[in-house]
Amino acid sequence: MCLCQGAFGVMRENGQDESVLRAMGSVLRSGGRLALSAFNAYFSVRHHHEADFDADRGISHERTVIKDSAGLGKEVSLWTGCYTPRELRLLLVKHGFRDPSVYGVEPGAYGRNAPSVDMAEFLVVAERV
Repeated sequence: MCLCQGAFGVMRENGQDESVLRAMGSVLRSGGRLALSAFNAYFSVRHHHEADFDADRGISHERTVIKDSAGLGKEVSLWTGCYTPRELRLLLVKHGFRDPSVYGVEPGAYGRNAPSVDMAEFLVVAERV
């Protein structure tokens, strides 16, 4: 499982989601199942106005402030890979998964909803070949 962009989709500007997916597949035996979430590119363009979306690379960039234990803040960049259902299916098949199912979900509220431009994430479930 890789939910809430645990490793997949959370990147520096030049992140390697394919490497992360390949590594996940390498530890699953044939028939093993993968569940991962990915940020919805449609949602990012339509609703995520605090971020800049790079349509060429499918990456959302935003700045936020993180605080240390003393409450001192530091501004940092967040880079998030964003996907369409079609891109997710093609990527999973390319890396040795079959029959990927893609559902529209909200963070922490996972179910089998049809993909939507108004849901923040996609949940992908697929089986290792």
